[in-house]
Amino acid sequence: MTALAVVVTAAYAVINAFGAWAVLRRRQAVALGFMAAAVVLTVAAVATGFGHASAFVLTLIGAVGASLTSWINARTVLGRVVPWRHVLRAAYGGIVVLLVGLALRG
Repeated sequence: MTALAVVVTAAYAVINAFGAWAVLRRRQAVALGFMAAAVVLTVAAVATGFGHASAFVLTLIGAVGASLTSWINARTVLGRVVPWRHVLRAAYGGIVVLLVGLALRG
């Protein structure tokens, strides 16, 4: 279960790094938000792999940061918010947090 939590958290970090690359020329502040979330999620994946006590908190911060940055991106860059996309992103973030929590307990 720990390996699955590490892979999912790392994949979420890669998605946010791609988001940073995608908006870098248009909105540097949004790109910085995506990259910050990617960094926190990368650290969370490593912390989960080593069984560190802060892994759950780091993953929670990274998932919330990624969802918030995505919402800000939709508002500023795209000019609109597509509700179902953000519900799916928040659900995915919740699944990441749940997997890490389960991995730490198991």
